[in-house]
Amino acid sequence: MDKIKVGKIVGTHGLKGEVKIRSNSDFADERFKVGNDLIIKSQNQEIVLKIATVRMHKGNYLVSFENHQNINLIEKYIGSFVYGEKDQSLLDEDEYFYSDLVGMKAVSTEGKEIGIVTSVYDNTAHDILNIDNHGKKIAIPYVDAFIHEVDLENKVITIKLIKGFIDED
Repeated sequence: MDKIKVGKIVGTHGLKGEVKIRSNSDFADERFKVGNDLIIKSQNQEIVLKIATVRMHKGNYLVSFENHQNINLIEKYIGSFVYGEKDQSLLDEDEYFYSDLVGMKAVSTEGKEIGIVTSVYDNTAHDILNIDNHGKKIAIPYVDAFIHEVDLENKVITIKLIKGFIDED
C-alpha cells in the first residue's frame, strides 16, 4: 500500500481519546471519515487505527480511534504524522498528489535547470514548492503564474522564473 502524509497530531482534546489533527490533505473530508484507517508514525513504528469519531473544531479535525478512546492511550502520539492510503480514485483526470512532485527536476521556461523539488507545503495563502538549487533553497509559489507545466511521465516541472527567485551572485 502506498501511503501519503495527510496531517499531524498537534494535541489532544478532552479525556475521551480525541486527538487534534492539522490536515494537509486536499481530500480531508474523504480521509477523515468514520470507519477509515489512518496510519500513525510514532517512534519509528507505524500503527494502523480505525476512526471511531470525527468532528471539526477550530480548523482542526478532532478524531478518536476504535479501542483508543482514552487520553492515556493516545497522548503519546502528539507530534506524530498521520498517513492515509494514496488513493488514485480521489483524483480527477490530469490531477496528481503533491507528493508526486517531490524528486522532480525543475527547469525554467527557457530550459535552464533550476534544481530538484524537495517538498511542497501550504503557507495558507497558497502552496509553495521547495527546490534545492545546488545547495541553496528556493521557494516558488505553486500558482498558475509561475507553474508552466507538470510532466509526471518525464518527472519535469517547468517554472516561469521572475527576477528575485534565484540569487544571481
